[in-house]
Amino acid sequence: MPIENTTNHQNKDFLVENAIKHGTQKIEEENEKELYINLRYTNSELEKIKELTSVLRLSKELFIETAISYLYFRFSENQDSIKKIISEETEKYKSEFQEISIAGNKSRREIDRLYGKIKLSPEISHKVEQLNMKDNINECLFTGINLLYKQLIGDFKIVNQQK
Repeated sequence: MPIENTTNHQNKDFLVENAIKHGTQKIEEENEKELYINLRYTNSELEKIKELTSVLRLSKELFIETAISYLYFRFSENQDSIKKIISEETEKYKSEFQEISIAGNKSRREIDRLYGKIKLSPEISHKVEQLNMKDNINECLFTGINLLYKQLIGDFKIVNQQK
């Protein structure tokens, strides 16, 4: 009888260890889902990023994740109105980027400042996927920045300009 108990105990230990190993592998796989993205900024985006990173005292990389996270937060509150806003902001982004392309005659330095590459954390990558914007990351970021800017600074600037 004691040999049988030992065998059952060893089988249970094996199952527990196997489950832990499987769970650990899943976590590691999720952490590897960090998303490297190439960004194309518009001039207005860069101005807002500069202003907001200064106000919030955040690095550009952290601010980008914050903007996407804020868009996701607003999306989870009211999907229909945010979908409409995303659609409108996507058109604005395309229009602004088209203006940059048409303007031409830009120096290499001016062109380079409109492009960047960043690594998103697994959490933010997941939010981008939930927003269904993995293929439209630039528009996602543009919308997040504009929503955050409007929330934190936009109304204040309008009031100050009216005085």
